[in-house]
Amino acid sequence: MIKVTAIQTGTVTIKSAQAAGREGRSAVQRKIDMLKDTTWTDPLPILCYLIEHPEGRFMVDTGDTWRNSVPGYLPRWNPFYTREVLVKVAPHEEVGERLRDLGIDSARDITAVLMTHMHHDHAGGIHNFPHARFIVPRQNWKVARSLAGMVQGNLPQRWPSWLKPELIEPLASSVGPFETSYPVTTDGRIVMVPTPGHAKGHMSVIVRDTEVSYFITGDATYDEKNLRADLVDGVTYDPDVSKRSQALIRKYAASHPTIILPAHDFHAAARLAAEQVYAT
Repeated sequence: MIKVTAIQTGTVTIKSAQAAGREGRSAVQRKIDMLKDTTWTDPLPILCYLIEHPEGRFMVDTGDTWRNSVPGYLPRWNPFYTREVLVKVAPHEEVGERLRDLGIDSARDITAVLMTHMHHDHAGGIHNFPHARFIVPRQNWKVARSLAGMVQGNLPQRWPSWLKPELIEPLASSVGPFETSYPVTTDGRIVMVPTPGHAKGHMSVIVRDTEVSYFITGDATYDEKNLRADLVDGVTYDPDVSKRSQALIRKYAASHPTIILPAHDFHAAARLAAEQVYAT
C-alpha cells in the first residue's frame, strides 16, 4: 500500500506576473514584467510531500525554513528576494516539526529525499534530514551551485556541509509519454521524470499506486488551473520548454487516473484528501 501526504511549510507571496506570465512574452520579458508588477497573489502554500511505500518513507522536496526571517539569510544584493517574494515560515511549520506531529523523526525515519529542484523554497528544509539519502537531478545541481543559479533563487551557501547527494540523470526507460525516467524504488512505483522549464534539470515525481497515480509536479506548474490553461510562470528560462513539460503532464493524466500535486496550489491538499483526479 502507498500513501501520499501533503505537508505545508509556511507560505510564499509572489507577484502575479510570476504566478502566470503573459502569453507571448519571452523569458527575459517575463522577468521584466515581474519587476514592474505591483500586484501580488494571496499567500500560497509551500508544500512538500511524504510518500509512504513498502520500501520506506520518501520526501519530495523539503519546503522552506523559518530562517528566511533572519536578517542576512537572504542575500540583499538580489532584487528577487528584496522585491519579488515574501516567505513566512514559523519554526513549528518547518518540515521536521510537521513530520514529528505525524510521529515521524525526520532525522532517522526518512529513507530518501527526492529533490525536484534546488530553489530555496524547496531546499530550505534540507537540514532536517541529516541521515537520509538525497536524490538530486545532476543538471539542476550544477546550475544551482553556479553564480547564475544563485541569482535565480538558489542558496547553496545555506545548504548543510554534509549534503552530498546522489546526482541522477533520466534513464532510457519510458513512463507514459515521458521518454526517459529515473526509478526510485525497485518496483518502479516511484519514478522521477524530466519536466524542465521552471528550472534547468527540473524533475517531477510520479507515484503509481494500484488505482491512481500521484503526479508531484514541483514547480513544473504552480497549480492545476495553470496546467489546464497552459499558463507558464514568470521564472521559466524558456516558455516553450515549460509548455512542452506541461503538455506531457496533461498527456500522462489523460491516460491514467492522476491526482495533480504542485508545490504552491491552494487546492492540492484538498484534492489529495478527496482523491480527486485530473479531469480532461
